[in-house]
Amino acid sequence: MSSPAAGAPFPERAFNVTALKWNTCAWLLLPVLVFMAWWMHWYVSIPLAALMAAGLAPGRRKELPERKSLPSFPLFNRSSFLVLGAFIALMVLSGWGEWVNQHPDHIVRNACLRELVASPWPVVFPDGDVLIYNTGFWLVPALAGKVAGQEIARAFVVLWGAWGLFLAWLWLCVFSGRRSLLLALLMVMFGSLLNFQCWLGLDLFRLHYFGTAEQIMCSANASIPVMLFFIFLASGRMPPHWMPLLFAATAFYSPLAALGGLPLAVCQWLRQWKGSRSPRRSLLHPSFPAAVMLGACFLLYYAAVNAPSSHMGWRPFYTRPGDFLLAGTSFLLYALFCWRDFRRNSLFICTLATGLLLPFFYVNGDVNDLLCKGSVPAMACLLAFLASTWARHPRLRIWIWLLLALGLAPRFNVPYYCCSSSALQAFLTPCASCTEPSSFPCREWRQLTYAPQARHQDEWGRTMHHPGHRWHPYYSGTPRPWLRFIYRF
Repeated sequence: MSSPAAGAPFPERAFNVTALKWNTCAWLLLPVLVFMAWWMHWYVSIPLAALMAAGLAPGRRKELPERKSLPSFPLFNRSSFLVLGAFIALMVLSGWGEWVNQHPDHIVRNACLRELVASPWPVVFPDGDVLIYNTGFWLVPALAGKVAGQEIARAFVVLWGAWGLFLAWLWLCVFSGRRSLLLALLMVMFGSLLNFQCWLGLDLFRLHYFGTAEQIMCSANASIPVMLFFIFLASGRMPPHWMPLLFAATAFYSPLAALGGLPLAVCQWLRQWKGSRSPRRSLLHPSFPAAVMLGACFLLYYAAVNAPSSHMGWRPFYTRPGDFLLAGTSFLLYALFCWRDFRRNSLFICTLATGLLLPFFYVNGDVNDLLCKGSVPAMACLLAFLASTWARHPRLRIWIWLLLALGLAPRFNVPYYCCSSSALQAFLTPCASCTEPSSFPCREWRQLTYAPQARHQDEWGRTMHHPGHRWHPYYSGTPRPWLRFIYRF
């Protein structure tokens, strides 16, 4: 494996990315500002917004001269429109927008958007409980829906998610030093070697290093913002005074992902803080109190949920030989490609440590929710390192593509894509003799192409108020007096 020349500039430093940074900041923070404006009292939201603006403002010191001489990194060229169109198609085929058959998890996603469009903000149910859910991804589309109708809101969800994926792809291009369509394909295919594990008969639901395609299909509302933030973080181009504030915003999109990504954010902030010319001034920057206040508001908001206390704590995971193979193919094997280039990168080492320690912490809903959602930051950082390695070492690309092909997880995604329309679903329905498949070809055909549970998930209609449903306590909360002081419940 050849490494870059010692005197060569780092490829991720080859562009001026000012426009990309501000677009990313706007995508992550605009829903937060909408939430503050409609959910919080004015005497909380206005001072907090002013503090956030001060935290985001450029410092008095001008950028270094060599940064000004860098070529600009335009958001759009011919390849950009192709990638953006591909991400729009991926969002649609994954069930967002409600135009195709969907994964069962979309029963909640569809109802959340409809509730936000149809109800006054903040959402208060007839029994006095309030909606407590990570609604950030839907707020901007729902705002458009309040103006122009439900159909516009559904279309805006697809466009909003595709734009977030597009920004994440651009940061992969920046970090790898080249703008490539193949990096978009690498990004979508990246994930654990689920296909390989299925053939070995391993228990997949004991370890949840879900890849990009799975995350987009089931929980794009949480995973796309988290992926974007941590790929931006790994690029090394995030201003240090932005880190606390944008990280606090990720807690709005997914509290468990923020918990799993906390070591990575702290590691990268310390890395850049030590390299700054005035570390003491960095500690006194307005972004810190803004991030603390914002994070505290989100913590109090999510703590009011009515969900029963989850079983949590230490849980021995690595207890069987197959578990080591499962962990290795899910996470570590990709890291071997990146070791030569990034073994002295503290964020890379922290990514490996975090990814390996997460299985020992257990927060249970019906699966290990902390590992399922908390592994997204580690997977996003590892994706950034792998993309850079792919760009630097052409000889490794064939092996990386081979692993990605095995990790495409066809048993999870492809059946839903194939059964996206009812007509295609009927065409792919296995024959009567394959209803209980016994042979290997029959079993593979059913698992690779047929998902009988794929349908339009509309049982919850236009509301998330279903007190008798087992999921309802996880999306509702009883406002306490101290919560009413901050929020307009």
